Amino acid sequence: MNILLLSNWAPGYYNFFNAFAKKMEREGHNIVVAVDSEFSREENRLDALGFKVYEFSSFFRASNLNKSLLKKYSKYNLNSALLSDFERAEVYGLWGKKSFEYFERLKSALLAYYEHIFEENKIDVVLYENVSNAFSHFAFFASRENNVRYVGLGMSRLPGRFFVSNDPLADHEQIENIFSMIRAGKIVPDLEVRQWAENYLDNIENIVPDYMRVNNLDKVGLFERYASFKKIGQLIRAFRHIGDDHEYAFQVGNPVLHIFNAVKRNVLRRIKQPLVGKHYQEIKATDKYLLYPLHYHPEASTSILCGAYMDEYEVIRNIAFNLPQGVCLYVKDHMSAFGYPSIDFYRRVAKLPNVKLIVPTAQTKKLIKKSLGVITLTSTVGYEAVLLNKPVFLYGDVFYRVHSNVFIVNNPLRIFDFLEEKLKAWVGVDFQYNVDFVCAYYLATKRGTLNFMLNEVDATELVSDAYFPLKAAIVGE
Repeated sequence: MNILLLSNWAPGYYNFFNAFAKKMEREGHNIVVAVDSEFSREENRLDALGFKVYEFSSFFRASNLNKSLLKKYSKYNLNSALLSDFERAEVYGLWGKKSFEYFERLKSALLAYYEHIFEENKIDVVLYENVSNAFSHFAFFASRENNVRYVGLGMSRLPGRFFVSNDPLADHEQIENIFSMIRAGKIVPDLEVRQWAENYLDNIENIVPDYMRVNNLDKVGLFERYASFKKIGQLIRAFRHIGDDHEYAFQVGNPVLHIFNAVKRNVLRRIKQPLVGKHYQEIKATDKYLLYPLHYHPEASTSILCGAYMDEYEVIRNIAFNLPQGVCLYVKDHMSAFGYPSIDFYRRVAKLPNVKLIVPTAQTKKLIKKSLGVITLTSTVGYEAVLLNKPVFLYGDVFYRVHSNVFIVNNPLRIFDFLEEKLKAWVGVDFQYNVDFVCAYYLATKRGTLNFMLNEVDATELVSDAYFPLKAAIVGE
């Protein structure tokens, strides 16, 4: 099997994917690598693997605009695929002002790049995490057009389970199909699976998803974040690439500036945190409220799965002025993101009528249980709310949308009528329904805990532990 491994400057991901690719190669599979830039090529130690490496920034530099190729792919939403990298570029100050022609060339070059790799290597499978940026998004488009499987690996919300998707933009379909067959009696989960689901639901209030335990985004200390040989080595390598043509390294830009802006962002976060506190408001037992959890930015869960609603202030303001009478909106800050938004953002949210800004340390599941329901873009809070038998008003596209407790917000202009209607009519589901839903999610996932942020030794050990279900998912066994 010919496998194309995608590689870019995601923090530490290369340790896991490199180790897995080497193990696949030892079993006779042919591995080639697509990498976004010269810096990422060195940072991810790709040349040491012995694979054929295709580096995009050089390809982009030499490419001309191919209008016929853009026309060929016009059935795909090419422009939406740029949004995730645009948001990151805004946050980390990467792009500056780009011309209209630059983005047309970028789209054209990405498509030509993947078509060239597919044709030259007869690629069967593209391997990466779920679609999370333009580099992977265009690989997904090209794989669809050229009958190549895209295999996206990711953590699930279930502890000790991971998710493999062949269509990362429609994860819900796989779970929905299994769920509908369970409800119709066409699939009967084993007793072991059903007992696992029941135990999970009984303990849902105390369970933390794997990805939240390993991402370390709640750590705000600057010394522990940056005082390491690993960070110093990364900075040295970044200086080696300070003379690269950053115009074409669209995901990295100038790596030294990128690192500087990332550090600056965390320093400012640390400075702002005491100032943010004065905008948090009191939780009262007598409040009737809907719960809105703020999201972490930049992240694929918003830019990919909910791009139209990335400006959360606008979303919150619209909800605030369309709440049912006597109901307020609790806007809970994100434990991994508090302090990143501007002070002005917090000030504007806190001054909205009918809105209370809630501290990130407030116990989320207790807030869910006492709420009338949850309004969310794509968050895990929405998933937990459906299992705690609360109505969820969902703006984005996420797997739990198939649950009966979920109501899709298709028209924000009519949110008042929508909330009034659904809250009055809502009756919830029985325990068995939730058991069936968790069983469907369990059967759609694989055994293992994926952590893409491990060091080389730990990542190699993880690959050894999870290799067989991973390999089976990729080769289609």
